[in-house]
Amino acid sequence: MTGMGGGVLAPAVGGIPQGPVVDGIRVEIPPRYCPLPSAEHPDADRLNARAAAWVNGYGLCRGGAQRVRMTGNDCAGFYGRIMPRAPAGRLQVAVDWCVLMFAFDDLHCDEGPASVRAGDFSGFATRLLRVLEAPGTAPGMAPGTAPGTAPGGSVAPFLAATGDLAARCRAEGTPVQVRRVVEGHRAWFLGVLWEFGCRLRDRTPSLDDYAHMRQHSAAGTATTSWMEIIDRAEIPGWVMDSPAVRALDELALTIAAFDDDLFSYGKERWLAARDPRPSRCRLNLIDVLAAERGLGFEEAMAEAVDLCNRLTLRFVRLRDQVLSRACEPLRLHLDHLSHLIRGNIEWGLRAGRYTNPDGRHAGAVVTTGSFTEDAPDADTPPPIPSVAWWWDRF
Repeated sequence: MTGMGGGVLAPAVGGIPQGPVVDGIRVEIPPRYCPLPSAEHPDADRLNARAAAWVNGYGLCRGGAQRVRMTGNDCAGFYGRIMPRAPAGRLQVAVDWCVLMFAFDDLHCDEGPASVRAGDFSGFATRLLRVLEAPGTAPGMAPGTAPGTAPGGSVAPFLAATGDLAARCRAEGTPVQVRRVVEGHRAWFLGVLWEFGCRLRDRTPSLDDYAHMRQHSAAGTATTSWMEIIDRAEIPGWVMDSPAVRALDELALTIAAFDDDLFSYGKERWLAARDPRPSRCRLNLIDVLAAERGLGFEEAMAEAVDLCNRLTLRFVRLRDQVLSRACEPLRLHLDHLSHLIRGNIEWGLRAGRYTNPDGRHAGAVVTTGSFTEDAPDADTPPPIPSVAWWWDRF
């Protein structure tokens, strides 16, 4: 990683010595093995515009840096790469969800003082979760009261918008699919609370812990649970919960989350350098590897990419094995996961979310990456006990 310009001194991160903080940061990611499909949704611009109007209607992201960040997130570019052939009208709910949840993540989970206020987060997250999971009017409310309305009539914008998503979810999805959406959010919030614990201890977690928790802290199943509803194709429980399909889900979500660590690294360093009270806790695969193995940046980045490549090879081989006997809903699901892995990298390398870290410094971070057709030498589990079962013989 190289920087340009001058500034203050950055904090030390694990085994990575930090030089002067600069006005711009450049990160180069080694080639990623990713022989998976790539496509964009043809209506992405229209989906983004409708999502912006929807979230603005709740008084959120209307102007300033928040609106710049919302626009830079390119949520239709993200979810449209997962489901590039989905009908735009049905895909809109997932794009709207992305806009709202990226804003929620920025304001309540990851950045600034909120990133260490676990009590505030847990209270708000449990209310948001209840809006998702409980149909009808809240106790003590008059019939027809808007979702997210508190006693006395005040409406929390995030909760009100979540209530609209919940109503659309119940209108379009089966009870099983609605429950999967709720449980996906429950897993996400558990992952975020785990991150709070790491920050409060001011300690970078072990690789073994990080490897199995990252899919949750990255909102993995909260993101993919919308796919079935958009497809109108429910995957039977005995199929979805089978070990091989569970392994494929965990692989895809962990790969995507680890790739997020690669292309968000520059943003994280840019923000950390400007934090008046920098933490020694780092929640990024590169920093976790550096801290655990005493590596410098270049070595840690190479190790991180190698791990992503090995996980991708395992996903491809296990997916092909499962596809030979998959029902149609599962075939759709695995196709979406395949698009997610490749599309997430392509989206992340260009999204303003990562090039404009705070919505006020466009182009402050430049991250480059490429793809390779060279597969890892062996399809064997890495020395990470918590995820080794993905290589079981199913």
